[in-house]
Amino acid sequence: MTSIRAMAIGLLAGGAGTLVLDPRGDGPGHVRLAMLTGLLAGQLLTVPASLIGGVVRARARKGGPLRLYDLSVGPLLVASGALVVTQAWAVVHWLGADPVPGGVGDPDGETSLGLIAGLSGSVMVLVGVVLLANGVRSSRRPAGG
Repeated sequence: MTSIRAMAIGLLAGGAGTLVLDPRGDGPGHVRLAMLTGLLAGQLLTVPASLIGGVVRARARKGGPLRLYDLSVGPLLVASGALVVTQAWAVVHWLGADPVPGGVGDPDGETSLGLIAGLSGSVMVLVGVVLLANGVRSSRRPAGG
């Protein structure tokens, strides 16, 4: 469960990458594409670092489990993942238009980037649901057990 929590933190922290890239053209499609590209770049850096940090921290704390707030991180991750999935879907459909939008270098490469971002959003939703279910299950557990 510690690795799932660390992955969730890395996925959420990857959102800071959305502020890095500037759109190459005008319009909401270019903004979406730049934000999804930044998100994936941020997640490429933060998810492995978060997983390594989570494993190191879990091994250092042998006395008790590392407890993060599953009931707050889970819904946040589900909402963020749903947002990423919907924006990735919009980008893929925008790139699938018959005249290729201006400012897009390689439509096939950008479409694959949108599909990978959609997969990342789906993983975010799945991890968020797992954290939420764990938080609900552990909150219903008796205090002594």
